[in-house]
Order: sequence, then structure tokens, then C-alpha cells
Amino acid sequence: MISEKEFAVGFAGFWSECLPFLTPQVVAEFNVIGTALTEGRREWVKPLAGSGDNSNNDVVAETAFGLFAASLKEGKDVLTLARDMAMIKAIGDSAIERILGLRGYWMAKRRQIDSPTDEAIELAKRLEDYFSAQPSEQLIVVQPQFKGCGILNSCYGDLHAAKCLYELKMVERNLRSADLRQVLIYCALNYRSQQYNIESVVVLNPRRGIEFRFAVEELAARAARKTSGELFHEITEFLCNFETAHQAS
Repeated sequence: MISEKEFAVGFAGFWSECLPFLTPQVVAEFNVIGTALTEGRREWVKPLAGSGDNSNNDVVAETAFGLFAASLKEGKDVLTLARDMAMIKAIGDSAIERILGLRGYWMAKRRQIDSPTDEAIELAKRLEDYFSAQPSEQLIVVQPQFKGCGILNSCYGDLHAAKCLYELKMVERNLRSADLRQVLIYCALNYRSQQYNIESVVVLNPRRGIEFRFAVEELAARAARKTSGELFHEITEFLCNFETAHQAS
């Protein structure tokens, strides 16, 4: 069994056939037309410089996401929760354990590797500001779960709200084709299980202050020249038939 991220970054032969038009040139185009988050979001959209130690980026991102999720669950704003240092520490420790595993967590603690709190709080606040524009009655689902298929384990997206699936990338790099393959994998699993209403996808980068928004049908047409249903059927059929096909060969 594999994860959605392993599927998105591997299986190059399948993806080149499945998404023949998702070329480096097209991804470069998407990077140019990404939407800078300005109107209604004021100054937070300025790129946030990291601490200089990129090795902690995953832990910072997980801590920021955990803090934002806690603010939604508790019904309190991020800065209010951030005053609770015990809660921040618990969220940070949980992030380190998820990223490094239990053994890695204790190794990290011995080496005094902690989650950079200020950076994580700032990123969580940016997420809060972004989603404050959502209608108050619109439910935000944190980590929507998608049922597995074939060789692919069940997996979790980041956020779902208003018929839109949000994938968070709190990194300094540009959008990559693997990011788009990842959201298409979630959409394909959802097409098969019909768990959520997903009409659009957003790759949101609060660190860079930019979002990449696509209607699902438009992304399928641009990347594969197929309808979303045709594309998602092809992806799920590959996953379901992978073991059988390889045993036969």
C-alpha cells in the first residue's frame, strides 16, 4: 500500500500518459497567473521569510495547521489560543511526532529541536484571515478523509469548504506538478466514493501569500483534455487494477 504523496511523486510513466498536457511549461504558466492575496487580506500577504533553517519547515507547517484547526474547534481566534503556552507546546510536540515518528520525536527532543512558535503562529493567523472571508454558515471540514482505492491507502486532505478542496503548501517554492497531481488524486478518490461536493480546488500558500484556484473541470481539461469524470475514472482504475496487472505480467 502507498500514500497519496508517494503516488503523486512516483509512477512517472502513468502520469505522463494520464496527464500529458501538465507539462513544465503549463505549470510555469500557472505560477505566473497565481493570485496574490491582497484584497480584503491587507498586509499579511507579504511573503513570510523563514528562520533560515529549512529543515524545520515541515514541523512549522504542521504546528501552524494544528493551531488553526484548534481555533476552529474551540471557536477562539488564533492569537487568543496562542497565549496558552501549554497548548502551543502540545500542538508543536504532536507536529514533531507526526513528522518524525515516535522514535524521531524523542531524538528531536534530545537535540532540543522545537517548533519555531512565532513563525507557526503567524502562518496560522494568515490561514485564519484567509478563511474569515468564508460565509459564517459555511462549514469548514478539517482533514476530510478520502476512502482508499486499490494500492492507495485512505488519506486526508487539508480543508474542505464551500464545494472547494484546499491543499495547503507553506513553503517558499513555486507550485509544482506534484501538487496538482495530489489534489487530483483526492478528487479521483472522492469521485469514486462521493463523500464530498468538490467543484473547485485551491493550492493555498500562506507563506508566499498566493493561491492557485482551479475549477475541477477546467483543470482536468487543461491537464488531460478529458472531462473530470473520464480522468478520475482512469486514475481509480489504475489504482484498483495495479496489483492484478502486475501479477499477470
